[in-house]
Amino acid sequence: MSECQAKVLIVTGSLLPSGKASVLQAIKQQVEAFRAADGAWLDLQSKLQIIESLAARRSFMLSRKFKKSGYRETAECYLKEKANFETKDLTGITLATLLKKEGIAFGLASYAELYSSPKLREELLSQYPVVFASNTLLRDMAELSTMMEMLKRPNNKLVSGGALGAMLCRSWPGSKDIDLLAVGYGEMLIPKLASWIRSGCQNLEAPPLGRIDKTGGTTIMYSGTPEGKCLDFLPTPDWRLNSDDGRCSEMVYYESVRGCPYHCAFCNYPRLFEETTFRYKSAQRIADDWEAYAKQGAKIVTALDSLFTIPKKRFRELCEILIARGKPIRWICYARADDLADIATCRLMKEAGCIQVQIGLESGSQQVLDNMNKKCTVEKNRQALINCRSIGLTTVTTIMIGFPGETAETVEASYRLLKEAPPDIYYAAAFNTRFENAPILDAEMAQSFDLVSVRGGKSSAPYWKHQTMSSSEVSRWTRWFNQKMALEKIALDGGLFYGGLLSYTQQMREQLLAFQLDFHLEHGKLRSAFARLDRWVQKKLDEDEERLLGAA
Repeated sequence: MSECQAKVLIVTGSLLPSGKASVLQAIKQQVEAFRAADGAWLDLQSKLQIIESLAARRSFMLSRKFKKSGYRETAECYLKEKANFETKDLTGITLATLLKKEGIAFGLASYAELYSSPKLREELLSQYPVVFASNTLLRDMAELSTMMEMLKRPNNKLVSGGALGAMLCRSWPGSKDIDLLAVGYGEMLIPKLASWIRSGCQNLEAPPLGRIDKTGGTTIMYSGTPEGKCLDFLPTPDWRLNSDDGRCSEMVYYESVRGCPYHCAFCNYPRLFEETTFRYKSAQRIADDWEAYAKQGAKIVTALDSLFTIPKKRFRELCEILIARGKPIRWICYARADDLADIATCRLMKEAGCIQVQIGLESGSQQVLDNMNKKCTVEKNRQALINCRSIGLTTVTTIMIGFPGETAETVEASYRLLKEAPPDIYYAAAFNTRFENAPILDAEMAQSFDLVSVRGGKSSAPYWKHQTMSSSEVSRWTRWFNQKMALEKIALDGGLFYGGLLSYTQQMREQLLAFQLDFHLEHGKLRSAFARLDRWVQKKLDEDEERLLGAA
């Protein structure tokens, strides 16, 4: 490969179908991943719940009742909003920015569009001799293997990097299609990868602070970690590369931290890198980047940091800078409930341009929160929701169902918490043991809860069992929870109302809740058909769980 042939196709996204994919393509895509997985009935069961709700919504919107309803215009307007789906992944824009700096030509594509269009896939793979395939949004080795097989050709080099690879690299099983697994900071890996590409993919050298190993027959390049705690040295992703007119997307993603100072038992994010130092950009750097994005056409920044409100000093300084500059852009962030339990912090965020905050509440039971090592209280969870609503900050919350210690009583406690202090949007997610290196999977901690799970990375929803619940029960509880939220008009299901989040206002709340209630009530025939299918899947899940957990 000569230097003039140094071209890279950047592929990002997930295995979920794009909005343009047909139903048949979406089903085929999921079936292939299912076949590659080991023990995928739990994942299938959760997907069927989502499909049932989406089908109910679609069917109801064709009905006479919907067309005559007072909320029709609001619902249709909300569901037409697509900015959340149209913005490229941050990984792709970051890689494009870094390759441009190295003078290497690149193209951008998603797994979904390449899967749905074989013609486009073959055309692009014939043009680009190197493929950078992100695994950040792929959920397990089954999905990774399916997508890598789709992209690999005898005459190309396939490099995969991202969170999934970082999670699995310690026990990497190998891949016949991946030529190089990249682990760590992309900003520290790309210069050496660019040199490798320019050499015709012959001379591979480790980054100055990194190393090169071989595991499971795969060459793995590690970036190493920066020497200091400040991330201001990282180049700013150029979102103008996402457009033909030289302007940013309406919404852009942003990242200002690596790692996390907290160690929640279910989360492996602090352990994705080779050490656990919490690093972050300065308030001045963030403000400068955001103001530049605003001048380039962006209207909203979504900060993807696990916790944007820490360090607290940096956060206050950023808000004050943004206020002093006239609030140049609106923004969305993730935050801890204990930070938002302080009303002054909420007011400062709102004044600085924050329009939406995403909060990992996880549970309404103090015992479960303590089991999770959340270092937060139920009362602070409640107060955070009350504070945000009182000043008009949209809240998006998560509840985890099934963590060790979960019982019928603790699930009901989570429901009562949201009923007493309703968020705008919620997600009810089943406890998942796929996150390799999460503290709950450490031998001592798992043993303390009698937690047994299927390991190996071959399923996005591995089976598990502990003292108080098992994976064969958890879908029933998530279904119960979702039904309570809808029937009692407490909050909107994020799985059904994600697409329009950027256009959401609290003035829409009551009409959208009425819409959600009605399509849950009006799908009797669909419910009956899906109930029969769910019983069949439940039987398969029970049998498979016994088989695999017995072996575990």
